Amino acid sequence: MTIIKRGRTAIRWLPVLLALLTVAGCGSIPPFQDLPAGGVDAESGRVVIDDIWVDGPHGITAGGSAPLRLAITNESPTADTLVGVSTPIAERVVLEQGGHPVAGIALPASGFVDLEWRTGVELEGLRTSLIPGTYVPVTLRFAHATPVTVRTAIGPLAAPEPQNPATSA
Repeated sequence: MTIIKRGRTAIRWLPVLLALLTVAGCGSIPPFQDLPAGGVDAESGRVVIDDIWVDGPHGITAGGSAPLRLAITNESPTADTLVGVSTPIAERVVLEQGGHPVAGIALPASGFVDLEWRTGVELEGLRTSLIPGTYVPVTLRFAHATPVTVRTAIGPLAAPEPQNPATSA
């Protein structure tokens, strides 16, 4: 008889225990867990966009700025140029090289341009706060390739920043 009583008591507490375990497990899941390692990929003909993402590891408040990180491979035997970037979440997007605004970023024939760990595209005057783990549309325009719109992740991402070979040993 006491075994049956203990069993009923245990069964009564089982939903409470399951609810507590569920709630405890939710706190350990980062909000950006579903972001792809290294960002989102896209292509426009022979221009391939690798690892595009907005660098905002802790979120960014409205009115602020955020770098757009990406790498571009031009698989064409003809040079092209990234001439513009737009997104509805920013008042303006500035293309930069060496810290100065430029009209375009050259994409050499059969070449690669890495803007993932240095500034090249800056989203300025954000119209809304950005939350890590969310996605925003970003359109890239080229001199020759067709424009492409990418559903771009707000980071941080799983890809670590590259180490300087001279300092990592």
